[in-house]
Amino acid sequence: MVEAWQVVTTILFLYLIFMIIIGYYSTKILRKSLEDFYLLSRRAGLLVLFLATASTYHSAFAFLTSVAVFATAGVTFWIGSFAWTTLAGIVGYLIGKRVYILGKSRGYISPSDLLADRYNSELLRVITAIVWAIFVIGYITVQAIGLGIIISIGSGGRISYEIGSLILVLAAALYVAIGGLRAAYWTDVAQGIWMYLGVWLAGLIIVYKFFPGITDLFVAVREVNPKLLTLNWHWQLLVGNIIVFGVGVMILPHLWIKFYAARDTYTLKWSSALTALYLSSFYIPAMLIGLTAAVLNAKGVPGILEPGFISALTKAYGSADAVMAYMIYTLTHPVIAGLLLAGAAAAAMSTLDSFIGSISMILTRDVYQKINPKASESSLVLISRILIILFALIGWALAVQRPGLIFDIVAIAAGGGLQVLPALLQAVIPTKRQWINKYGAIAGLVVGALIVLMFTVQTAKYFGIPSAWARPAGEISLYALIINFIVAVIVSQITKRSS
Repeated sequence: MVEAWQVVTTILFLYLIFMIIIGYYSTKILRKSLEDFYLLSRRAGLLVLFLATASTYHSAFAFLTSVAVFATAGVTFWIGSFAWTTLAGIVGYLIGKRVYILGKSRGYISPSDLLADRYNSELLRVITAIVWAIFVIGYITVQAIGLGIIISIGSGGRISYEIGSLILVLAAALYVAIGGLRAAYWTDVAQGIWMYLGVWLAGLIIVYKFFPGITDLFVAVREVNPKLLTLNWHWQLLVGNIIVFGVGVMILPHLWIKFYAARDTYTLKWSSALTALYLSSFYIPAMLIGLTAAVLNAKGVPGILEPGFISALTKAYGSADAVMAYMIYTLTHPVIAGLLLAGAAAAAMSTLDSFIGSISMILTRDVYQKINPKASESSLVLISRILIILFALIGWALAVQRPGLIFDIVAIAAGGGLQVLPALLQAVIPTKRQWINKYGAIAGLVVGALIVLMFTVQTAKYFGIPSAWARPAGEISLYALIINFIVAVIVSQITKRSS
């Protein structure tokens, strides 16, 4: 007799093979140039750009950690997520359009191309690349964490967290190394559809398995923990998270380069509007699952779930991120569980592929090509492929250390990426007065990035910062951005203005 874990694991591996096949066939039309390898030759249409952007924005963060946070913070997370996903669409609509126009007219490939050209500073290019490389590693790591959790739970523990994470991470690295971000765009189209249908199906199945309707779920939540139905974040943390996830994520390199890839401004604007709708509605079923988890965690399910099962999962996996995967595996039919966990894997892999692709682009374009300016296009593509595999392995190596809740790690990564905002705004918005020059842009970026690294709760101890001074990443990133702006403007006014 076939066991449940065998069915689930088979479906997961069939899903991996399907993604690799899509990646392979995308190479059939690959031109051996950096522009095609990373930007789809700037010809991404509405469907491809929209689904690639939406699925890349949503990661293990959306499918796994959102449920864990909903189970502990309640509707607070939906209030924040609705705001930041809407803001993400606005960023794409307003800022993305300007980035697209500049990128197409001046041939930019990497995000640093725009900043280095606008400020006439190769030092700014290198510093920006280094800052992104440091923070993006965290984003790669959380995808590896999510993938390890999914395969470990989906196999009923037969495949370890470490080995499962390695298998899935290398699968994503393989199709990106073969087909570049062209492969990531096309696999993200499939994964964007799969993960969206998966989260809605999971939400409806799990809720209606235990409650006659959604109203009954909220009544049960009020009985076990009424605080889950109130706002539990103070305003600084709420505003900080909205800006970090609404702006910071959108200007990280994996989404920035999608602005360059658009076919035209019409495509980019409609993609931004549809992305906001997709992202905001994604969290509705995630909230239902998270609140159901909170009720079941308090009451238990005889013979299936013990009261306090979230604490047990946290102890086993180093965070509560395993809640959704565990509930899917435990509470649904094996075939359904396999399909839903494949959707969860799609959420992680659709971000992982873009991140390892974008960071390889940054280091190839902004560091290696500057050291070896005579390198051929084919050799640059080869270097990019090597870096793709390397960063995938670095992310996996950090993931096996079980560094904590995905939500917190993503907030740090996005908060670091947010520090590019002052320089970006001055670069893309025409003003009569130049408020920020290259010296101010460099100073503000360095100061902002250091504040995020040094004063975030999870990292402060490594810098000897007293715990009383440390703050959650969303909050400290907001303070860092404000100081960043102030430093950038002051330094710019007291230094010689760049052309």
